[in-house]
Amino acid sequence: GFHAAPATTPADVIKAQLDRGARLALLDARAPSDYVADHIAGAVSVPFYDPEPYFASLPRNVWLVCYCACPHAESGQLAAKLLAKGFKKVTVLDEGLGVWRARKYPTHQGTSP
Repeated sequence: GFHAAPATTPADVIKAQLDRGARLALLDARAPSDYVADHIAGAVSVPFYDPEPYFASLPRNVWLVCYCACPHAESGQLAAKLLAKGFKKVTVLDEGLGVWRARKYPTHQGTSP
């Protein structure tokens, strides 16, 4: 159900995969201050404008799902940078955090995922 990068994947597909225990990484492409205010539960902050420090710690064998709140601008830039660094399993959460919240899927506040 995931669409290869930098295409988008619907929120329902991503949520269903999380519910079944699929291994994937949710990457919040927004500024860290936005991440602290509210983010998808389990997501980590990887700012689109400076992702280089995070590349070495990101897994290469699971889907990397990028998202933002705009709904694709920042996450699309992060996805493109990941692809340029050789990551193969990269997608963008279609419509971003807004659709995730609208469906009342879990979010979290603070610095931890």
